[in-house]
Amino acid sequence: MASEDKINKFLLEKFAGLGTPLAAILLRLDITPSWADGTDIEGRTIVLIGRHLLGSGPEAEEVSKLVLDYLAVGGCPDLVHPIAFAPSASRAIAEAVDGSAEEILVHGPRGTGKTHALAAAAVINAELDLRAGYPGPYRVLWLHDTLLSASAKTARSLELPMWGNTWSLKDDRKLAVFSVGGKQMVVGDFVGCQDQSSAERLRMSANTVIGEEPIASLTDGLGITEQQYDLARSSTLRLPTRRRVSMLATNPGSPDTWPHRRFFHGSTKSLPIQISVDDRLTQEERQALEQTFANSPTLQKRLAKGEWVMAEQGAAVAEGFNPDVHVSPYPLVPSPMLLFAIGWDGGHSPSAVMGQNLSGQARIYASLNDMKVGVLELIERQVLPWLQAHAPWALTHYGAQLVHIIDPNMATPGQATITETAEKVIREKLGGRIVHGPVRWAPRREAILRGLGARHEQGRTPLLIAPGDDTRLLVEAFSGRWFYPVLPNGQVDRTGPKKPNSPWADVSDAAAYLLSWLHGDDLMTIPTGPLKVETHFTF
Repeated sequence: MASEDKINKFLLEKFAGLGTPLAAILLRLDITPSWADGTDIEGRTIVLIGRHLLGSGPEAEEVSKLVLDYLAVGGCPDLVHPIAFAPSASRAIAEAVDGSAEEILVHGPRGTGKTHALAAAAVINAELDLRAGYPGPYRVLWLHDTLLSASAKTARSLELPMWGNTWSLKDDRKLAVFSVGGKQMVVGDFVGCQDQSSAERLRMSANTVIGEEPIASLTDGLGITEQQYDLARSSTLRLPTRRRVSMLATNPGSPDTWPHRRFFHGSTKSLPIQISVDDRLTQEERQALEQTFANSPTLQKRLAKGEWVMAEQGAAVAEGFNPDVHVSPYPLVPSPMLLFAIGWDGGHSPSAVMGQNLSGQARIYASLNDMKVGVLELIERQVLPWLQAHAPWALTHYGAQLVHIIDPNMATPGQATITETAEKVIREKLGGRIVHGPVRWAPRREAILRGLGARHEQGRTPLLIAPGDDTRLLVEAFSGRWFYPVLPNGQVDRTGPKKPNSPWADVSDAAAYLLSWLHGDDLMTIPTGPLKVETHFTF
């Protein structure tokens, strides 16, 4: 074909001996974006990588058009390397190139090409930067847990045939360089965040940040901390670029890890994009992946199905808990017409869980905890500010509407002085009346299970938890972080939850005290008529 001969002649004369002359990244998008160079016979968006190297003369323009025309009819010139992406990955790439998000989390099962999507986004951004006159090469801070991981995972992915030798590894595999036509377009500095000397590179100037596996799906351990990620992002403020964006790629982990919290419950500028399991894997490959983790339900859900789930550390105490059922889809507002109850757990990780009984439904508004402090600090730092903001009426008249259900141990004098107890601190700081919660585990367990039972109170679930950060710890605990230990023989020990297990066991204990009272037969409403206040007492 004469057109292909002309393309090859031009590219050989211009780039002889300089590696791959051009690459064509093909994206499967619903709408062709303005930055696309064209579409192929399947309607895929074409971005011609290296087009900026061709020049601006008539012959260069003609060759560009011939290449695009060739792709449009289903062909591809020998000297142009095609790199195609499936729909989910294409959407992530397009968002990174010209979306509104400032940071993107690409998540999904194993083998779905998340690393390739992030690499392609960097390559397209580099091409568009160079076309717009920004200086090159496009610098990437490429974060990993260790440099060994970078070499064994990311580097090997970039060496796969799909990239057609456009990536090269340098500096003992600590540097990834993308080149076409003999020109370095992207330079990625691998950073091992757990390697102290390598972590110093987080301060290097860059155009973008790419983070690989910020969490370990096997253990929920941190490969990249949120502080390290933010430090790296701050390094992108110095170099000029047309699109300032950061990207993370990970297999799912626990919903209480920082990537999930940041991208699913954070700013609208933080966008999670899931790579579908069928984006890249065949039916047989999907079945094989699920079978690989058949003996580990948690890993099967995370790595084969792409679900964010809690790790199974033991048998869940809160049997029957379902966030879709027991967490309200809308904010819950405390009622001044009802008594306001607070369940307390003491110790050096004190917790306070607050709620009311509304026509048989226990409503929990907040689950507060503070580590390595006492009850006084928890009250002053969190409980009082929360009550002042959401239920100020509960603090009036010496806390006449407050009921505190406390861990009985909180009535025991402290080691510093026998005159000071956590119970006394609560009474002095908040007022209200004190009720000692049950000592034995059985009634506390039953209080929890009653709230999670498959029944309804006047058409409503027995337990409803307010959404948001105020109840995050309790939702995490009920989702699996509060569990019975498993004995060496494999049997579950149901004599009591696993301890120590702060803060989840602590907020759950406080919730158990609260629910034991809310679901009990004690007074639930404010007495009518004037309040009688005693001012003279006989001792």
